[in-house]
Amino acid sequence: MEKLIVIVFDEQSKAQAGLQALRELDRDGEISLFEVWTVAKEPDGSVRVVENPDDMDFPVIGVGSLAGTVVGALGGPVGILGGAAAGALIGFIITLDRAGVTDEFVNDVSTALAPGKFAVIADVSEDWMAPLDTRMEALGGVVFRRTRGQVRRMHHDRDVAAHRAEMEQIKAERAQARAERLDKLDGQLDRIGTKLQRALLRERSNILLREEQRDARIRTLRAKADQSQGEVRRRLEARIAELEREYEQQKTDAA
Repeated sequence: MEKLIVIVFDEQSKAQAGLQALRELDRDGEISLFEVWTVAKEPDGSVRVVENPDDMDFPVIGVGSLAGTVVGALGGPVGILGGAAAGALIGFIITLDRAGVTDEFVNDVSTALAPGKFAVIADVSEDWMAPLDTRMEALGGVVFRRTRGQVRRMHHDRDVAAHRAEMEQIKAERAQARAERLDKLDGQLDRIGTKLQRALLRERSNILLREEQRDARIRTLRAKADQSQGEVRRRLEARIAELEREYEQQKTDAA
């Protein structure tokens, strides 16, 4: 199951040990690690990226990756607007919302991540919580976990629905309007129609991006499975099957 993991530590050395433990859990097949960041909470409340390994197997596709966006969320307004990983504010909000990351989760982590503390933020797939929790607790880490629940029909852009509803309302009004108002209403229809087309294009681009990201994850896991044996290979193949099932379900929902 795909999850967002945040582990808060009192010291940088412990956070670095936590990062290494995640890599070892990935190597042993206990988890699959797709993306990871180590951050520090500054005295002014902002979040500074300490380490973002550039040798991860999973390539970060596009902008506004989930773990990177959470880095911005934990930094508050400064992190959201100024952090390189956060991207645009609207993109930040949409990324968290689609992944099921709520304000409550961000607030819980922010409270634990007091100034002077460090956190490891990771995008993972895991079958059991115990292996990761046991390793992190031994290092003094406090683990926060959020399943990356996908909103049903998440491909649907809210703007598409809003523009269509507005167009229907204008059309209904136009059917009963006096002649002197028709030109104004027609102009409104043209403007909303243009916005609708842009939203549909954006919706399609988002669908393609998510498909590309999921395909990249599956390719990464298959490559690891091909190089593994025994229980590690079985775990990786089970995660591949889970991703494929989820992908097929999303296509069914979109139909």
